[in-house]
Amino acid sequence: MAREPENLVLELLREIRETQTDHSRLLNEHSEEFRRLRADIEEWQETTATAAGFAVHSNVRHEAVQKKLDEIDERLKRLEERH
Repeated sequence: MAREPENLVLELLREIRETQTDHSRLLNEHSEEFRRLRADIEEWQETTATAAGFAVHSNVRHEAVQKKLDEIDERLKRLEERH
């Protein structure tokens, strides 16, 4: 018995709907994964900025300490030269 054209159309529409349902599910999964990735990237950026800030702060303090040591060394040399 031959299939009726109307049934063929309905079958194709069901297949399309099933494919759309699968695509919607995948889109939702991908969207959620992208949200997680964005959160991870933002956390990484914050951590990196904080670490860079600490490094800069440490470097500035090191330079200040080195400058003081140089000044003390220079004063000590002048005192030794006097005596």
